Amino acid sequence: MKMITWVNHCLNSFNRFFAIFTLSLTLGVCAYAKVETSHLFVHLSDAMAEVKKGESAKSQPYLTALQQEFEAIPSHQSQAGQAVSSSLKIAIAQPDLAHFEQLSKALYAFEKEQNPVDYEQKRQQFAKRVMPVYQKLLQATQQQDLDAVQQAYKRFNQTWTLNEKVVRETSLGHYGQIETAMTLLRIAMLSEPANFPEMQTQAVKLGDALEDFKSGNQLQPQAVQADAPTTLKDGIALLEKSYQAFSENQISQGQADIMLFIQQWAVFEGEVRTRDGALYNRVESDLPIILVKGNQVENLSHFRTLLDDLQRLDLASSYGIVDAMLILLREGTEALLIIMALLTTLNVANQPQARRWVYTGAGLGVVASIGGAVALQQLFPAISAGTNREILEGAVGIVAVLMMLFVGAWLHSKASLKGWQNFINKQVAQALATGSLFSMLALSFLSVFREGAETILFYAGMLPLMTMQDFLLGILSALILLAIMAWVMQRFSHKLPIHHLFKVMTVLIYGLGFKILGVSIQALQLTQMLPRHIIDGLPNITAIGFYASMEGLVAQLVYLALIPVVMKVMNR
Repeated sequence: MKMITWVNHCLNSFNRFFAIFTLSLTLGVCAYAKVETSHLFVHLSDAMAEVKKGESAKSQPYLTALQQEFEAIPSHQSQAGQAVSSSLKIAIAQPDLAHFEQLSKALYAFEKEQNPVDYEQKRQQFAKRVMPVYQKLLQATQQQDLDAVQQAYKRFNQTWTLNEKVVRETSLGHYGQIETAMTLLRIAMLSEPANFPEMQTQAVKLGDALEDFKSGNQLQPQAVQADAPTTLKDGIALLEKSYQAFSENQISQGQADIMLFIQQWAVFEGEVRTRDGALYNRVESDLPIILVKGNQVENLSHFRTLLDDLQRLDLASSYGIVDAMLILLREGTEALLIIMALLTTLNVANQPQARRWVYTGAGLGVVASIGGAVALQQLFPAISAGTNREILEGAVGIVAVLMMLFVGAWLHSKASLKGWQNFINKQVAQALATGSLFSMLALSFLSVFREGAETILFYAGMLPLMTMQDFLLGILSALILLAIMAWVMQRFSHKLPIHHLFKVMTVLIYGLGFKILGVSIQALQLTQMLPRHIIDGLPNITAIGFYASMEGLVAQLVYLALIPVVMKVMNR
């Protein structure tokens, strides 16, 4: 009975609550989120682009990624899924456009099978809202009334912005056609004199794309030419080329490069939209004006500013080596401090026979943590694709931040010499009082496994937004530092100010919590799980997880305000 009481004392009730909460939340995401396939079409589009360039071999990595992510979907062996697998094998063996087209059709059939949403109803609802406004725009272009065209375009743009989501999610090709036609129509409006024939041409193309989408067809984005950019990095390079052409008075070349960028914008616009909503809006609104004004001095200055802002975007993962290292280092240090302190206290208490039980418990804690990591690896691909990935990353990240609030407060409470000594003496005294060596094993096991479980939870929210290379390098760096710390503690255990280390760990854990909260809020905003109101004039600081939205700012201010409150509660 004493053993049960002791275990309950050691197993933090807060961690138990959030473990159950997190499991329920994760399973809820899996149960209710639709099977996302848009990321599969992106891989296929990238593979098509390579084949069109005559680089069939370079399409293989995209097809391999497509295959891995498709097979991670739990229902991939359904009837339609088997057709996808068959088409995919053929496409990998014979990478050409004909087989890619067949694979695209199979993927579309699988998507419809897995998500029996009434697409027809959604399309008709979209048409009901958008088509009447479009007809007014078409009439205005036919009447060649510039003021009327400008007013009608403004109204259509507003209506389109409110309803574009269904097109972007179900037919990225139509989305690109519509966006391109709208941009070219706007360019024709801005030209001096206004280019009414081009307005009419683009209005007709816009209507054709809308009607084709309304009829139920699905269209994947197609590269307009072999050297068309397929990533934001390539797109920025193309804009740099355009800027250089304008600077050298090669107006036609500069305009052609911007036009190509605009036509491909739908393929990689999400890379901007997910990082900086204000910059995304500027690209869409300013590029047509820049194209029209060409090599004007003021226009070149404006173009340069836009390019510099695009270049400053963090196109790498939102988390890096240092973030991965700090998580394991923080959690590992806490477990290491407790284990080393237990061993030192046992030596003082003349209980050397209990040392092997401490080692055994710590080893079992490591094994249990690794088992949890393996389980996470098996579960993660099935719930980390497309929109599900952002929802998982955001939800688990917020749970992790809540845990960090209490973990940081716990660390702070041990950041005094008296607090640390009281903690260790109390734990060891309870263990030795039972007269059972197994109690020492349980104490060390819980100390390690608790930290391992928290580490897994933190990494679950970070993994979707970092490369595997950075993740592994961060883990390796932390393990090396922990090994050095263990040697130092063993060598200088009587002189080491352990309680001061807790002060450093407190600052680190609260800093990481601030960053993870910001990234998590942004992820939920990108999936429309939370609203997003951009704050103009405030920069994004990705290094600390700050994104200029009202919701993110409020959440992080509340987080900072809660830190002293939770500290005070934990110190009582």
